[in-house]
Amino acid sequence: METRLLVLLVCLQVFCTAGNVCDFKEKQHLIQTLTRKLLKATQDDSVPNPSIHIGLRLAKYHNHEMENSYLQRLRKERESDFLARTGPEYQKEPVTGLLALHILALQASCENLDNQTGKQLITQLKRALHSEKEHIATYDKPLSNYYQYSMGILALCINGKKIDHHVIGRLIQAEKRKKFMHHDSQSVDTEAMAGLALQCLEQSDFMYTDQLRTDINNTIKSLKKKIIESRSAEGIIGNIFSTPLAVQALHAMGQEDACSGSAEALLGQAEVGTFHNPMALSLLIPVLHQKTYQDIANIDCSDEDNTLTTSHSGLNQLGNEIKVTFMVQNIGSTNNEYEDTVFVPQGSSLLEVLKTAHKEKPKHFAYEIKDSLWGPFLSSVNGITADVERRTYWQILKDRNIHLMEGIADYKPHDGDHIILRLSTW
Repeated sequence: METRLLVLLVCLQVFCTAGNVCDFKEKQHLIQTLTRKLLKATQDDSVPNPSIHIGLRLAKYHNHEMENSYLQRLRKERESDFLARTGPEYQKEPVTGLLALHILALQASCENLDNQTGKQLITQLKRALHSEKEHIATYDKPLSNYYQYSMGILALCINGKKIDHHVIGRLIQAEKRKKFMHHDSQSVDTEAMAGLALQCLEQSDFMYTDQLRTDINNTIKSLKKKIIESRSAEGIIGNIFSTPLAVQALHAMGQEDACSGSAEALLGQAEVGTFHNPMALSLLIPVLHQKTYQDIANIDCSDEDNTLTTSHSGLNQLGNEIKVTFMVQNIGSTNNEYEDTVFVPQGSSLLEVLKTAHKEKPKHFAYEIKDSLWGPFLSSVNGITADVERRTYWQILKDRNIHLMEGIADYKPHDGDHIILRLSTW
């Protein structure tokens, strides 16, 4: 729903082994700092994100009180909605990925999913995947996307549930037909999540047919090859925010050199503050703690380090003012173009730029946002709303051709930046 994730490395050696995702022995202080930062995100007033909880549960250090409190928030604000859904409601607003994450968050906390509520959630996920599968058969695309579809399969597999072979088959066919795309580009995130799901199936004890197992194995090989080929000389796979999940997938799929330069890239970017978005951190933390999503199945809650505390560092201080120019574009029309320049304190986010522009000229510029697991995203600009059915969205660019990988609450413009808000199709 939107991706985006060098400096001096002082550790003597960063390497990958068959038994670990990556070894970061010399960076424990940095890892603890980042884990504390993720823990602090549980105190935000934003809608709780199950991915944050999973990231914390896959860490070596814990704060059981804060983790349990966050889990109860997840249940209070999400669970009733999941359980109340019926078939038509899945069509209106598919929640396959969110429901899968919620189930994984419960399992990561050693919750009993064999009770009535747990069984209902599993049943709802199976129904959601069925609706996704039927939509693919009719419209050649899932209700949500193949990332969420893969996550749904992964959640059921990790919970030891046998999955309809037709559901699995749709994912395999999608990979064969090169459907794992984000707009016009290869989606490493989707390939990685599909790889994790299929590798879990490959290792399961269920009696899938020989042909299906062969197809699963061949698809894993194909995905592994594509992900490896996406890795840059600097170790970045897709983009820096795709890299943590890609490393998880490569390790799960048996790639012994899953790190292969990616460790240096991740550590370098972590040290300079690139991973400040809680969603991005939640995907990075498991890798730094030598874990993958598949380790959720083996978490032992009885003997854990419970010494983690939140950081007491203050907020970043804003500096001098900077000038930011932004333009609104509606592709195919010139009626709704608008350009303005605003001045904001250095260190402000793009969201602060938009707030300032609206405050200064409310009759000329207005916008609306919606929350997501990655933070707020633009849903409407000057009365024009992005439409899923028409496959339109508000694209954010810098200097006409640079796609921003960060969200509007995360990207901090520089002095003189030229930002474009463009209504585009996908």
